Amino acid sequence: MIGERINVILTSKTPISLSWRSRDYKITKIGLHHSLYEGKTLIHIFSVLSGTLFLKLKFNTKNLEWTLLEIYDEKF
Repeated sequence: MIGERINVILTSKTPISLSWRSRDYKITKIGLHHSLYEGKTLIHIFSVLSGTLFLKLKFNTKNLEWTLLEIYDEKF
């Protein structure tokens, strides 16, 4: 689990790209999306692909922060 803050660009409430560690990643496919509550805070979890990278993103609706939860490279 990474747990690092990231910047995400959205269109129609859907992530289309993100920046992490000074690199930009275009999201090529949206996989699963689900919502849950952490206490009273609504959280959205997105599973996305960027080329060969699989990324799991978390969006906190209370503080409007995005977090990178996981990253895997399909090549390995």
